[in-house]
Amino acid sequence: MEDLPPPMDRIHAPWTTKAEAAIRALRDVEGVNIQADGDDIREIHILTASNRPAKQIVRDVQTLLLTRFHRSIDHRVVSVAFAQPQTSRKGDLPPDRERAPRPSGIERIRFGSVNLYVSGRRVQAQVELKWKGVSRMGSASGWSTRDGADRLIATATLATLQEFLEEGVALHLEGIERIRVGRKEAIVAGLVLLAHREQKGLVGCCTVEEDYQQAVVLATLAALNRVVGGLPTKEPTEYVLRPTST
Repeated sequence: MEDLPPPMDRIHAPWTTKAEAAIRALRDVEGVNIQADGDDIREIHILTASNRPAKQIVRDVQTLLLTRFHRSIDHRVVSVAFAQPQTSRKGDLPPDRERAPRPSGIERIRFGSVNLYVSGRRVQAQVELKWKGVSRMGSASGWSTRDGADRLIATATLATLQEFLEEGVALHLEGIERIRVGRKEAIVAGLVLLAHREQKGLVGCCTVEEDYQQAVVLATLAALNRVVGGLPTKEPTEYVLRPTST
């Protein structure tokens, strides 16, 4: 009798377990299953409750596999299934009727400016971000190296983000990479978010259009903007200095 091929779950390569855990840590991904034949990925199935376009989720998966596991996949092997959020209990209304307008208090943190200041062999990066009409600025300094500027800009971005977040929330830069996607150059930022005694890996990506330094900031923001609404944030306050009366 002709031997049958082994079941798919018996021929999983050891790296697929790590890859599934990494993909599951991406924003908007609730479940993932990789079907592989040795080192060859046959199918990737993603479950999400987000209303984000499937192609954006697929692009995140492609970027993560390429940068962390050095594996390039065709987008056609990734399938995305959309499920209703488990917290939704509003009867039998269709999903588009159940989505309430996004509260103004969850407004995204947006890019303001970025600058690099070089003094001899030292470099300082300054990043300005805006949230609810209030601007904050953070900085990071280090040695002037070929790849050091990218990390300094991303670190300064996180320092600025901390100005908006309550104590107990910590952000750590895991890595910043330059990749090519077709004819485009892109920046990929990997972060670690520590909040509520839990650790979560986040990945953000931004293509380089004209301003390379801005792309580094936007890639860092892209990793966090999707979850910032669920984090404990400070109420933005403008401080105005006025002369005291004599």
